[in-house]
Amino acid sequence: MESERLMKQISNANEKKYPELLAPAGSLETGRAVIQAGADAVYVGGSQFGARAYAKNFSKEELLSMLDYAHLHGCKIYLTVNTLLKQPEIDSLYAYLLPYYKAGLDAVIVQDYGVMRLIHTCFPDLPLHISTQMSVANACGAEELKRLGAARIVPARELSLEEIRAMRAQTDIELECFVHGALCYSYSGQCLLSSMLGGRSGNRGRCAQPCRLPYTVLAQDGRTLLSKPDSYPLSLKDLGTIDQIPALAAAGIDSFKIEGRMKSADYAAGVTAVYRKYIDAYIDSGCRLESVKVAQQDYRQLLDAGNRSGFTDGYYRRRNGPAMVSMQCPSHAKGSAASVETVHATYVEKEEKIPVQAKAWFQTGYPARLSVTCRGITVSAEYGMVQAAVKQPVSRADAAAQLQKTGNTPFVMDVVAVTMDEEVFLAKQELNQLRREALARLEQAILAPYRRNPQKQEQKLPLRLAREYASCPQPCRKFYASVELEQQLDAVLAADLFSRVYLDSSMYTHDGFAAHLKEHVLQIQAAGRQAYLILPPVFRFATEQFYRGQWEAVEKSGLDGYLVKNQDELGFLRTMRVDPGRCVLDYSLYAYSNFTKSCYEKDGWQYDTVPLELNKKELLARDNTESELVIYGYLPLMASAQCIQKTLGNCEKTPGLCFLKDRYDRKFPVKNNCGECYNTIYNTQPLSLIQLSGELDRIGPAAFRLQFTLETPAEVRRIVTSCAKSFLEHQIPDMRAVAGAYTNGHYKRGVL
Repeated sequence: MESERLMKQISNANEKKYPELLAPAGSLETGRAVIQAGADAVYVGGSQFGARAYAKNFSKEELLSMLDYAHLHGCKIYLTVNTLLKQPEIDSLYAYLLPYYKAGLDAVIVQDYGVMRLIHTCFPDLPLHISTQMSVANACGAEELKRLGAARIVPARELSLEEIRAMRAQTDIELECFVHGALCYSYSGQCLLSSMLGGRSGNRGRCAQPCRLPYTVLAQDGRTLLSKPDSYPLSLKDLGTIDQIPALAAAGIDSFKIEGRMKSADYAAGVTAVYRKYIDAYIDSGCRLESVKVAQQDYRQLLDAGNRSGFTDGYYRRRNGPAMVSMQCPSHAKGSAASVETVHATYVEKEEKIPVQAKAWFQTGYPARLSVTCRGITVSAEYGMVQAAVKQPVSRADAAAQLQKTGNTPFVMDVVAVTMDEEVFLAKQELNQLRREALARLEQAILAPYRRNPQKQEQKLPLRLAREYASCPQPCRKFYASVELEQQLDAVLAADLFSRVYLDSSMYTHDGFAAHLKEHVLQIQAAGRQAYLILPPVFRFATEQFYRGQWEAVEKSGLDGYLVKNQDELGFLRTMRVDPGRCVLDYSLYAYSNFTKSCYEKDGWQYDTVPLELNKKELLARDNTESELVIYGYLPLMASAQCIQKTLGNCEKTPGLCFLKDRYDRKFPVKNNCGECYNTIYNTQPLSLIQLSGELDRIGPAAFRLQFTLETPAEVRRIVTSCAKSFLEHQIPDMRAVAGAYTNGHYKRGVL
């Protein structure tokens, strides 16, 4: 029976005998359907702050209803607050979460560091799940976030099974991994492509998915490497791991996550039902690795629900490669309508009721009494007075039948035992009221453990800024430069403008890394400048092991400090006992709000970089007194574990450059870093705020940074000369003549 399956699911989930099955829901209908299909937990978005801003999402009333429905069915609800918040939004977050917290919300999924710290301060018993948007890629980041209150990590989707096993061996924090659905080409949280092209920020839940558009691939010398019709090199196939369940479970994953909050109820329920079936089969086999053999009709059901050129098992067994890329127009193809209709009838239209055992007592001269039991909880109700029958006595069968009419309640009377005197009378409306009262009390009793009294938490005020900052800051006259090519270094050092030089880690191969770095550090310091190392955009297990082995030599190189790009590196630097005062957080450690910036400061990280997605008004409202502002550079739009060269079969494990040309003939430079095996896709035009020197003083940064990536030494010299004239001599340059076409980035428009 279906009710037996549901009760088994609830029992097993409570005992944590197998990985949690976590399903998506963008609506109340979908939420109920995936619970019917066997989800242990459901993640949903509310009316604000979710990374699927264009999904239907839940109103306040719907979400409260969803919480009760899920809890009655032994299921959990996780709320997505996984976008970056601006200051006014931070200010409203507590009031937004409070009713859901009171109703028993099971966890919140977060990306913003300040959001994480605020929720942990105001609601310390509310579990925090770290979104994949934070790109956590090793145990250093997991442990750092656990120290700050996180209960679960959703690691970067690019991790292999070996890396997940290594993370599990090094930390006991819960791990939640995607098992089915859409994949991003970029490391999540490391993408600005949609943002820079159209102002729709993926970090704000509004990604326009430009990676799903066609691109021509050009070699550095202009040769065409890929053109139509196979011209979708950034469009990945959907993830599908139904045959990998034993291996994923054995790797130590605590929660299997299905992607799809913007998908239909039929899709979400159909996929959930198949994964439920094979997770249960794995458990029933005694958790044997060879236990799951997927039936063809079940694989067909997954295809029928929707797919992009079939499925890939993602990064679990490969670093990257063409097998993961659809190369086709990424329509989410559906299959047999009959299969979808069956799913709809089984899980969307049908509602599985919760079985209840009932006992009734009808004794003349006493109130009618009904006791109901569900999942070990028993409550009783009394109503009316049982009278001796004058004409037509009520039979046991009639009384039981009336009590079984549970109507729109979530319950079904599985057993009704009636004890009664002979020749008694009870009106139907009295029996109905008795049943309603008993079931209402049962519902309250089941939900009572989830309710919270927030009185103590309401006394906890959010953290405030560690210090006030001047509304009229002093003009900034510190300039720093970063270089990604060795030949750019001499041009930077030839200028008197810069007091600090950042050396990008992509400049170095693993062979001779520390020695080569030391040469550059000595060269920079001999010129009277500070030397900082830019750590990689992603810090995976092998990268961490490499740096750990090199660390003594790296520190002995004489480096003045580090530019840090992710939570893994923060955790690593803390374990290596590096003084936080020697570290600068890059813009990928987002601090949109003054509140988030103050949280980083409270945790020891004083210096940061102004986020790239804020506009002039937002920059003026931000405390930038310990922040660097990027005023020039080809901005990296994404860091990807994929490699264009490998996708096209041209991988020679040699760093190089190619270009993606879009439908508007814009060319995006793509640099492959072979040491860490990732691609960086840059914007077609460099950011330049150099011509706005008169306005930037009001923003009040601690320093201005120029990022050199693709430029020749001659181009570096021209940019530096223009910058000096603009800021020091107040001669506004014609940047088009200096750098060609350029962009103001988000300085004037920002993001929604």
